[in-house]
Amino acid sequence: MRQVLIAGNALQQRGLQRGDRVLIVCEEKLPMLLCHLGVMMAGGISVPLNPDFTIHELAYFVTDAEPRIAVADGAAAGLLAEVIVQQEATCEVLSPQELLQFEGAPLDAPSFSAADDCLMLYSSGTTGQPKGAVHTHGSLAHAVSAIAECWQFTPADILLNCLPLYHIHGLSFASHTALTTGCEMMLEDRFHPRDTMEQMKNATVFYGIPPFHYAFIKRPEFPDYAAQWQRLRLITCGSAPIRPEVLPELEAVVGQPIINRYGMTEAHVITSLPLAGPHKQGSVGLPLPGIELQVRNTDGTPAQVGQVGGVYVRGPNLFDRYWRMKEGMATTFDDGRWFETGDLAESDEDGFLTMRGRDSDLIIVSGYNVYPPVVERVLNSCPLVRESAVIGVPDERRGERVGAVVVCDDCEPDEAAIRAYARERLVDYQRPDRIVFLEQLPRNTMGKILKRQLRDDLG
Repeated sequence: MRQVLIAGNALQQRGLQRGDRVLIVCEEKLPMLLCHLGVMMAGGISVPLNPDFTIHELAYFVTDAEPRIAVADGAAAGLLAEVIVQQEATCEVLSPQELLQFEGAPLDAPSFSAADDCLMLYSSGTTGQPKGAVHTHGSLAHAVSAIAECWQFTPADILLNCLPLYHIHGLSFASHTALTTGCEMMLEDRFHPRDTMEQMKNATVFYGIPPFHYAFIKRPEFPDYAAQWQRLRLITCGSAPIRPEVLPELEAVVGQPIINRYGMTEAHVITSLPLAGPHKQGSVGLPLPGIELQVRNTDGTPAQVGQVGGVYVRGPNLFDRYWRMKEGMATTFDDGRWFETGDLAESDEDGFLTMRGRDSDLIIVSGYNVYPPVVERVLNSCPLVRESAVIGVPDERRGERVGAVVVCDDCEPDEAAIRAYARERLVDYQRPDRIVFLEQLPRNTMGKILKRQLRDDLG
């Protein structure tokens, strides 16, 4: 905690005021986490970003968030400095070491209240640019407390965290929960099937995403390692739907249920299978403590048991607003402060939720959200491309992969050139894995691209 408070004081000495945004773009996890906490303790708003973002993507976040300070290491530090010069932004780029090794005294006391903003994570629907979901100290505290209560965390737990910390899963579901419950956290730089299986012998809790579990199953040594996981009491799966045929095989090997759950950036973990059961196959379980959930028809009326509808949630765990969108929040929250998630699901007679897809075109690749308009803007800016449509293509290992249907601009298709163009402007999981060329995109009579038809034809 001393390093966190030292970092907080260093930020205040650099001019950080309550509510100022601080970009955190770090490859090294532990310094990143300490600086992130320092920002929040100093009254700022932490804005974690993927250190693999391209200069074009970083430029968007600098423009939108208007940070006072950026904390960065590796290649991202140089890219951010370049962006700041180009934009003539009033933002200082610091290394994590400049904060953590500050020679001044630590903060005397945290500089925030429960109502203060503290965390902004970028999310989106499938239209427009990514939006910053703003959480307060209060919403984070409620969300993390609900996770800890549902999954029965105690100081005796040891959480193995292999997830990236610029995503709410690794940062808040895992790290914040470990810190607030006083349990030990093994913070791994990255996931590697064999190394992670070895570390799981020492853990009591492991947070997984479908690609982690798929990787385990493919390893011949998986059963031998799983037999040694005597301390492991909780294995979760989330961030993307896991293939239903995988769960029985996985659970047979580990000898315990995989706790499926449903969550999102705006609301943290919303539902979870109960630890004590029942563990209904394919379900994501029941709402966490303090969280209300409704499945609604398109006219807003409650859906019947077994009927697919839109998912709405309400509770103190919810984010406060989207950054710069205070006036437009009426389209996100109704009068009762119910949040429309954009997901489709059905509930059974016991209230257990089963997800049935999304009412948007969001693509989830290895747990990461890919927003088609973002990819389409890049492709459409290529001189070789007239227009494009981006869709999700099912993938056994990653859940989905990015597919792009491209209409060329009066030239011969050049897939290699388009891939090179995208490589310079998009992070790896956003880049089209499959590119198909058509003479024209299918549209309805109103001019809307028929993405469902593209998925049916190309999927």
